[in-house]
Amino acid sequence: MKQSETEIIRYLRSGKRVNISEIARELKLPISTVSDRIKKAEAKYIIKRSSLLDYNKIGYSANAMLAVKVNSNQKSAFLDFLKSQDCINSIYHINSGFSFLLELVCKDHLELVNWIEDIKSKFSLKLHSFQILKVEEKERFVPC
Repeated sequence: MKQSETEIIRYLRSGKRVNISEIARELKLPISTVSDRIKKAEAKYIIKRSSLLDYNKIGYSANAMLAVKVNSNQKSAFLDFLKSQDCINSIYHINSGFSFLLELVCKDHLELVNWIEDIKSKFSLKLHSFQILKVEEKERFVPC
């Protein structure tokens, strides 16, 4: 990745509402160059542009990560099930004796517990849950 691409991506990931002319002024580049580089970076590196939410402020106070091990004959069905669930924010395939790492966002602790009990009744699995108490930083990495 070129240095100018990295700098532009850093601005895009900063979370600030920065327009192209502000980026161009900061980087001392023409607006057309910055616009072209943003389009190229989006095509090459950016999966999707989205806003990060403060879940507590919108009424979702129970956030958790679940490490889940599912029997290999149930993995596909379990993954399909996960993709249909509104409370699932992220799904990762992982190692270390587990199949998936899930990020859940629920209205409250009772909803979270009920969801976990529901999947236990539907699938043969082992899980470890970690409640997220506070997010210090999220989505901050930009390669040098």
